[in-house]
Amino acid sequence: MTERAELGPEPLPPIPVAFLLCDYVITDEATKKKSLIGVFDRVWATRFPTQHRPIALYARLYDAEGEHDVRVEYVKVGEEKVLAEAKGTLRVQDRKRPVEFALTLPAIPIPEPGEYEFRLYVAGRYVQRAVFTAELHPQATRRA
Repeated sequence: MTERAELGPEPLPPIPVAFLLCDYVITDEATKKKSLIGVFDRVWATRFPTQHRPIALYARLYDAEGEHDVRVEYVKVGEEKVLAEAKGTLRVQDRKRPVEFALTLPAIPIPEPGEYEFRLYVAGRYVQRAVFTAELHPQATRRA
């Protein structure tokens, strides 16, 4: 693998390896390994608007160094409406080692059926997305 070009005085932005939605991320205290429980890309609802809970985001990035502002936007695709946002700072000591983080969110609003995504921005740059589709549960239409 070739070395990435340096960006001058700015720290290298990370390269995303994984950005996943799941119910829980559990970190083993002894090994620091992460277990992803309930990875999903579809939400079934009996009615809309609704909420989904619990929800966690897992990100694994590599080849980064330095300190980076991180922002995650929750967006209704097609409308480009930002429904929620989270911000933080990512500090990477060694660019030869991957960096991971998990973000546990409160209940998220799902106003209507359709496609939604979480967009990951690092240092102001869009780097990855995690998408899910919200649908009316088939049993809900039989009861109506």
